[in-house]
Amino acid sequence: MGFDASAPVIIGVGEASRKKVAGEWPCPADLAGQAIKVALADTGQPDAVTAAIDTIAAIRTFEDSGVSLGTGSPENVPEAFGAAGGIRADRLIYADVGGQSPQAMVHELAGAIRRGETQLAILVAAEATGTAKRARKAGVELNWRLPSDTPFDNRLSSFPILSRAEIRHGILSMPLAYSLLENARRLGLGISREDYLVHMAELGSAMSAKSLAREHAQFAKHFTTRDLLVDNESDYPLTDIYRRWRVAQDAVDLGGALVLTSAGKARELGVPDSKMIWLAGASETKEPPYSERKDISHPLALDYALQAALDQSGFAASQLGVVDIYSCFPVAVFAAVDTLGDPARSLGDYTLTGGLNFFGGPGNGYAMYSLAAMVENLRRDGSKPALITANGGVMSKQAVGVYTAHQPERPWTGEVRSAYQAESVVLDDAPQGKGKVLTYARPVAKGVMGAATLLLEMENGARALAVMEDAPVADLGDMVVAVTPQEKRHSATIYC
Repeated sequence: MGFDASAPVIIGVGEASRKKVAGEWPCPADLAGQAIKVALADTGQPDAVTAAIDTIAAIRTFEDSGVSLGTGSPENVPEAFGAAGGIRADRLIYADVGGQSPQAMVHELAGAIRRGETQLAILVAAEATGTAKRARKAGVELNWRLPSDTPFDNRLSSFPILSRAEIRHGILSMPLAYSLLENARRLGLGISREDYLVHMAELGSAMSAKSLAREHAQFAKHFTTRDLLVDNESDYPLTDIYRRWRVAQDAVDLGGALVLTSAGKARELGVPDSKMIWLAGASETKEPPYSERKDISHPLALDYALQAALDQSGFAASQLGVVDIYSCFPVAVFAAVDTLGDPARSLGDYTLTGGLNFFGGPGNGYAMYSLAAMVENLRRDGSKPALITANGGVMSKQAVGVYTAHQPERPWTGEVRSAYQAESVVLDDAPQGKGKVLTYARPVAKGVMGAATLLLEMENGARALAVMEDAPVADLGDMVVAVTPQEKRHSATIYC
């Protein structure tokens, strides 16, 4: 097998946090700039690599994703992030909303490199949500705005994450949306709520242990399973099934960057082969809003994405070495565990960082840090391929990559497998009569449980949403309710 000079490779990765960035109130550009400098240095040829950059792609910040903390944002984020790192490029890209975007941007940039359209690209992400929250609490006003008249490719889309019907029926946050998925998986497996809480605590404990090994982990601490089952002030309930340390923690100050080029260009620049990490498989999928999916107990799009990336690379799940599964909520990890079906892999071996709850959940950018950890691991031991998943929305958008430390026997052609066709159902907009609860979610605020959002199968087989006020504090799964249609949102009561 000859040297595949046009194959895309990662040649540098970098991370930054408040631990390494000066100043009390670092902005995202400060963190991005430091991460870029670390990534360039990691290539071993920072000057030559800097001179060859033609593309800067930035992961969209929380501030520009509809989750504003009032700090403002640069008018041209990729330009601002690049300038902070001492680089510039003719092509500037600002990625779409969603946690899938770092892996998806790797696919896009790698494809452009394979086709000869891009020479060398830097992908960068940064969030200073922790700083913004500290400043708000301290009464300090931050202004991270920066004018620019430089054109850039702005990828903001209108892809639906939550449907209007879901929002009307009380699904107003990601913990509530994922509670629907979590309870649906639990009910589908026939597991009691009490036993499922133990499963989630076991996963959380295993992941927390991994956070201790990452320099920039924001919440590194080892929790035992028991720690995550008992009541305490720092692990307060958010929904009927989630507590604080079961979900992504967004109060982070993090920057991440990686450098992509072709294997031939890397050699030309003097980058040693030992630095190169090769993309061997790539897939992406999309799903409609959760309540409209035909199968609500398991994310079929993730099944497709995992298998498609593995098939393309020529590897089986049992051959994988290091793996990082996007871990915003337990169900995202459990769903991948179900699909990969590798009984020899322990729960802690589904993360390289500690996950979004213990490493930190930096908005859309978490996969930048799992990619950095993956590169470091493959450079130390490249005997087995690695797998990274990245997830956006309510498991709405998936991107999966398979990587190797050496040129793969089956070259990646530049194709991203994306043939998945989602099956959907139409919600009944005027449901009336008896319905069975398929899954549910309930918010908890200051220890008080709120109204339950119910996803139902009506007597006529239709799918519907309804809200039950003053629902009993019990497992609502499979409960039969009486549904009355309302103009804004439908109501449910226990069927007698």
